Amino acid sequence: MPTTASAAAVERALWSLQAYDTTALATVSDAGPRVGGAFFVPERTSEGIRLVIAQLRDSRALNDMALDPRVAFICSPGNPARWIQGTGIAEVVVDENAHADLYERLVAHAPGARAYVERLSVIPAIITVRTLSVVESADRPPLRLSFDG
Repeated sequence: MPTTASAAAVERALWSLQAYDTTALATVSDAGPRVGGAFFVPERTSEGIRLVIAQLRDSRALNDMALDPRVAFICSPGNPARWIQGTGIAEVVVDENAHADLYERLVAHAPGARAYVERLSVIPAIITVRTLSVVESADRPPLRLSFDG
């Protein structure tokens, strides 16, 4: 069962997320569930953690998030004893004046996103993390956080 996040737990989770720059992102719609990859940058907020991502302008994932903002994500190096998974609420950023700053922060954390952002028609989205599980090793209990207040 997730616990409300303390400041120290949020910092630990953020530190763990910073080890990754891509995530498998799950969305859902009337067409069913979908999982796809996304570059991301984790950021601390006054309420907890958010992920800034970018998706192709005409992608199903972007359309799914606009219709049903509930998402899930997982980061894993392919090791069953080390991974991070979470859920959140996505908001597609429609204010084009905010795009450049979000892309700059994304590329600073995930340099591989540069070609994606510069060459393709993408739109940023912000995922407000609601729950997070951080598994760092098989011999430690996972860190489970809830940001629902």
